[in-house]
Order: sequence, then structure tokens, then C-alpha cells
Amino acid sequence: MRKSFLLVAMILVMMILSGCGSSKTDDKQPIKIGTLTQLNNSPENATKLVNGGELNFFDSFNSMQMALSSGNIQVVQTYGSVAKFMQENNPSFKVTESQTVHLVDKFCCAMREEDVVLKDLFNSAINTMKADGTLDALIHKYITKFEGEPVSVNIAKIEGADTIKVGITGDLPMLDYVLPNGKPAGFNTAVLSEISKRIDENIELVQIDSAARAAALNSGQVDVVFWVVVPADDSDRPKDFDVPKGVAVTDPYYQDVVVNVNLSSLDIDF
Repeated sequence: MRKSFLLVAMILVMMILSGCGSSKTDDKQPIKIGTLTQLNNSPENATKLVNGGELNFFDSFNSMQMALSSGNIQVVQTYGSVAKFMQENNPSFKVTESQTVHLVDKFCCAMREEDVVLKDLFNSAINTMKADGTLDALIHKYITKFEGEPVSVNIAKIEGADTIKVGITGDLPMLDYVLPNGKPAGFNTAVLSEISKRIDENIELVQIDSAARAAALNSGQVDVVFWVVVPADDSDRPKDFDVPKGVAVTDPYYQDVVVNVNLSSLDIDF
């Protein structure tokens, strides 16, 4: 009888310990994901679209990279072209397709809603660049086939023409990039140089923080922001998640898929 009682007691203890072990699995912490600040959204709302992850907004590309390297976040969610740049310049980074969310965004220029003439000028330039193959050629040269460090591109001065101030961030290398010496480089300056020639207006580039795009535009610091993004997929994201009120966007000039970047040393399947 005593042996039988001890056996039952041991079984109960094992069941309790087993139950404790399984509860730890249920309490698994969500993967911390970094992404650039969205102008018309919050991390809490954006996180609702991520299964098992927690989105954290970063105001700059450099601070987001540092957070990934230090382990403060486990994943950076960014665009394929940006991820390519990250991996080529830091072998500790690894690019993976997202297993939980498949997002595609279109890139547009942004200006104040009342600047209808300016928007029409940019749309005309962008659409003729699409039609004659210029835009595809720039994408091929500065993004698809480019390797190494982006180079600065000259924007020619047009005598007697008005000047449009365009805000760039440097927070999307390969797309929007600023060299260590402060000079804008790569795809952004190439596209804006071509737009300048087609609309016969001077373009002055002004570096701004990514999170300050709307503020710089609405305050009059700049007339145009080089990029805001709008969804190109059928996800449940708000169509204006990166477009605040009072801001109008041009026709898109580029499209890219969202991918994940994590440290090669981490075995993350997300």
C-alpha cells in the first residue's frame, strides 16, 4: 500500500513538472522587428499584421542597423534593394523572405495637396520616363545590377529656372542614399536629375530625417519629399499608412518587396 502511494505521488509530481515546462513554451516572447517609422501609423497598429512579431519603429536606418547588430531587435523588415545593400556591406546580415507576411510597396514623391501644378509636373516626368524606358534603365543601373558603394550623381543647374527643394533621407540605401561626405548618391539623385531636366526646373536636395518627412513638407522646409510608400498588394494595411493628411502623392516610380534581415548567427524562421 505504501509503495502504491509513493508511485502515485511520483506520477503527480512528474505531471506538475511537465505542466510547468509546457507553460514556458506558451509564454514565448514575440520576435522584435525593426522598421522605419511610418508617417500615418503606429507600431501597435502595424504589429496587428505581424503574426508572432512585435514591430518597433526607428527614425533612421543607422539606428535600426545598430539595434539589429546589438541584439535589441532580432529582425529588420525592409525592402529587397535595401536588404541587398545591408548584406553586401555587412556579412553578418542575412536576408530571408518573410514567412508570415508578403508585402509589396510602391514608391511615390510627396508634396502638399495644394501644389497641384507641381504634382502634375512630376507625374508627367515620371510617366514619360516610364514610357521611353529611362526609368527602367535607371533601376537596372543603380539597383538591379549595382554592386559596391553608390556614387554621387550631378544635377545640372538650369540658368534662370525656379528652384524646387526636395527632401531626401539617406535611410533607404540603394534607393535614397547619402554618402559619408554628405553628398546624395545613387538612384535618388539619378531620378531627380532626370526629372529636373524634363520639367525645366532646378532641384535643390535637402537632407531630412525619415520620420520628419511630413513635418519638413508641411512647414515649407521642402517642396517635395523624394519618397513615401503606398501598398501595392492586397494586404489589410491602411492605404495611407505612410501618407498623412494634407499630403498628395505622385504616380509611383518604383516598386519593391518587403523582406527580412537578421543576423547570420541567429536561426530565425519568421
